[in-house]
Amino acid sequence: MAKLKSKTQCLVELKEEDYLMLLENTIKMEALIIAGIENMPIYKAMEHVLKSEHIDFMIKPLSRKYK
Repeated sequence: MAKLKSKTQCLVELKEEDYLMLLENTIKMEALIIAGIENMPIYKAMEHVLKSEHIDFMIKPLSRKYK
């Protein structure tokens, strides 16, 4: 879970395994884009969901157990 340090300092703290998973997923996504997945309906559906205003990405954890 990421946490915001302060409003003036915009640093995000991540666990090492979360950071490594983020890097792996980014590399995989870039490889799929190079392979041409952005023209496929499943990629367009994913983009639509991510850009939809029905989903909120939370910066702060919803529960204290995730800190």
